[in-house]
Amino acid sequence: MGVRRTLALIVGIIQSVIATLVFIFAFSLYFNFFDVQTLVDAAVETRYFHVSALLVFGFFSVISGLFLVHEWLESR
Repeated sequence: MGVRRTLALIVGIIQSVIATLVFIFAFSLYFNFFDVQTLVDAAVETRYFHVSALLVFGFFSVISGLFLVHEWLESR
């Protein structure tokens, strides 16, 4: 049981950090911080689709990561 709790904590934290980085990338792509749109060669027409897909993926990843951390907190 101890390995499962430790893995839940580690995976939950890593998943939440990656989701936060996805949010940051989505906002930098939308608002063109650091000239990201030219770096990834994104067309203006598909920018809204990519940003919305990244935001949905990031949202569900954050929720899932927080549930894993919550599971670890309850099992202590």
